[in-house]
Amino acid sequence: MIRFLSFPFVIDSQLRKEYYHKLMLRFLRRCSTNVNEYIGVAPIGDDILKQDMDSASVSAQNHQDGVVTLVLTADNHLGYSGFGQHPRKREERLQLLRHAFQQASDFAIAQGVDFFIQAGDLFDTTNPDERDRSFVASRLAQLKQAGVRTFALGGVCDTPVPGISLPGEIPPAPQLSYARLGALHYFSPVLEDKTQQIEPVIVDVRGTQVGICGLGVLTGQEGDPLADVRVQLDIERAAIPILILHAPVEGVSAGSSLLDMRAQVARQSISDQSLFRFILAGYHHGHHRARIGSTDLIVAGATQYVDFSTPDQEPGFVFLGLAADGVRWCNHIRVDALSMQRVVFDADELWPGHGSIAPTEMILERLRPLCQPDGMIQLRLEGKISRSAYHQLDLNQIRHYGEEHCFALAIDDSALLLQSDQDVTSSGADERYSIREELRVLADEWITATPDEDKKQSLRYTKDAILSALDDIKSIL
Repeated sequence: MIRFLSFPFVIDSQLRKEYYHKLMLRFLRRCSTNVNEYIGVAPIGDDILKQDMDSASVSAQNHQDGVVTLVLTADNHLGYSGFGQHPRKREERLQLLRHAFQQASDFAIAQGVDFFIQAGDLFDTTNPDERDRSFVASRLAQLKQAGVRTFALGGVCDTPVPGISLPGEIPPAPQLSYARLGALHYFSPVLEDKTQQIEPVIVDVRGTQVGICGLGVLTGQEGDPLADVRVQLDIERAAIPILILHAPVEGVSAGSSLLDMRAQVARQSISDQSLFRFILAGYHHGHHRARIGSTDLIVAGATQYVDFSTPDQEPGFVFLGLAADGVRWCNHIRVDALSMQRVVFDADELWPGHGSIAPTEMILERLRPLCQPDGMIQLRLEGKISRSAYHQLDLNQIRHYGEEHCFALAIDDSALLLQSDQDVTSSGADERYSIREELRVLADEWITATPDEDKKQSLRYTKDAILSALDDIKSIL
């Protein structure tokens, strides 16, 4: 039996109407083919609607002896709204974020998995609005009703941090309200006391003991969170020991944020530890899988684009089958998302020394065929130019064109090197055009010059918040 999915969102824009119209047409066309193709484990990236099948039949196939099935999702960033967007586009983005999370939970229910694991940054804020809170509550209720156990880890964005909140008033993480109602098990990303041991949750799944722990990092944290981790000995009883992680991992992506550089899990730490056979991770927005020592590392990736860090990766979640001897299957399931492209211009292309086309018009010519209502485009400018040449670029005109003809346009000029007009060819006159870098250097000088440790920590938090806001503004999402 094939059941039709219901869409709880108001289709309040032409873009959304066209999107759902195409989606239903595709589904109806698939329904006219052999129904047997809807039964079984989904191949990588197959249509989500292909997974909405008879749950009893699917569960029977997935629930093999000694195999635990789960859906892994992370970095859903519910409530995210970028700077500088039209209210209609912001609302569409909020709806897409919720819809992607619903696709992950619908898949988990349809497949009859054992666990639904959220590896951090479910919300984009520590204080989500009532609409997002209610939406998550309804999804968790459906998972529980279907017999799917949910585990969630606090992330960088949705975990309150001491020093940023008002003195003496650290609000609870938003996921805690669901935990108190029994809708999920919540793992705090860090322990209040560093001398404490992480307490695992031991679950019996058809005679197989599964142990689950959670570990993460917070804004302003430093060091390798996995290097000195201590876990209660109960984890040794588990045939399938799992660590849910939300932290930067060495070698997964070329991150440049302060947290990436200061609080990173080293590959050596993963290789050296022997407690966890599987590490299921969030934080990085691109899906990734690696074998490090005797440990399988699986990064879920984000369920929507929230920045331009992974333009070549499709948003989605992961469907896993785990056994004591390793990963039985690991399928990345894409979700419905906006398209993303990166357009790179070198300064030599814009100022080749001849030709009559102005640099601004040259950029617009390249952008015109790429701009679509559901498209996100990053325009990246690289190379060496003079200050006078830089000022010939009408970035406001380019930005305005992007706002009118695509969902989002971000201009990244951080790789431009400005040169003096007197000596354009001299490498010694290069000047990196980066307000972000200048602010970072200035803040570090203040931190170094401050003798009081509490003030140093406050300055670090402030610096991180300002640089993060600058990154958001630059993304224009």
